Amino acid sequence: MSRTSCDLPQVSLRHQLLLLRHGETVWNRQGRLQGRLDSPLTETGREQARRQGRDLEVLRQGVGPHRVFCSPLKRAQDTARLALGTEAFITEARLVEIGCGRWEGTTEAERAQSDPEASGRFDDEIERYLNAPGGEGLAALTDRLAAFLADLEGPAVIFSHKVVLVTLRAMVTGGRSSLVGGMAPRQGTILELPPQPGTV
Repeated sequence: MSRTSCDLPQVSLRHQLLLLRHGETVWNRQGRLQGRLDSPLTETGREQARRQGRDLEVLRQGVGPHRVFCSPLKRAQDTARLALGTEAFITEARLVEIGCGRWEGTTEAERAQSDPEASGRFDDEIERYLNAPGGEGLAALTDRLAAFLADLEGPAVIFSHKVVLVTLRAMVTGGRSSLVGGMAPRQGTILELPPQPGTV
């Protein structure tokens, strides 16, 4: 593993990954940062999870033997249960969403009122997550994701969150230029990452 000038580790990906973002939640609909806090899936989110399950059933046929991992947060766990039915999965703490400190649970208007200088510095939503006051930050996030990837012994299906998934993909494929909100996988979709050599 090496670090770029933007301090984003570039890692090799030895195994195929199928990445699934949890379904829409109440706070997603309200425009609130969730971070480590949770809110329930909406009915749209539940249908997105069921659609992921149908799509996943087809995609998994070409993956070969693999394991299924899920963030410990309830919105991801509920998505996985709806998508997988009774199939068991492995809860993986390193796939939890980035911690957003005192901005967790807040809307843009609330942040502008409580932290006008800090909130106004970041135009991109991913940058807001990465720079939230008292939050986890990029270095800690990438360290745990790199450790998770290094421990993988084969292909995997991963249920996780917006910032985790866009960061993981950037670490494997694109560097810091891919670490923007527009690159985040949409809810209800499945992102396929084939094995890639990266930098070791």
